[in-house]
Amino acid sequence: MLPPPHLILEQLDSGLLLPREQMTLLNHDDCLDRRDTDREFEKEWLRCREQIESGWWNLEPSLDSEFLVDAIREASFMTMNDATGHHEIASCVSDDFDLISRGSILLLNDDFLKSLWVTYTHHRIPPDRQD
Repeated sequence: MLPPPHLILEQLDSGLLLPREQMTLLNHDDCLDRRDTDREFEKEWLRCREQIESGWWNLEPSLDSEFLVDAIREASFMTMNDATGHHEIASCVSDDFDLISRGSILLLNDDFLKSLWVTYTHHRIPPDRQD
């Protein structure tokens, strides 16, 4: 299960998620190449986004939920951008955290969404490939 959004934001703000030390050491070009070439990841990401978009607008989320999701997107983007100076990867990470936070609010039980979360808790960028 995904954590509630306020805990996601706390972990981003405290550096438990996307720790600068680990994020600066990642091969950023390799991370982007994996995202660009992994068709299964892209297919699942788009499926998950479509499911969340549909559920989100049916939910009619509160302003508090909207603000919390925006804060998580901004925190994840700024954290990655500050650590890497790489806007494209920061944008990908922010998009992932948008899915994770909205999926959490929707109480989705989705294996792909959970795998995104787990990858980030291991200080890696999806799609994760252990070579």
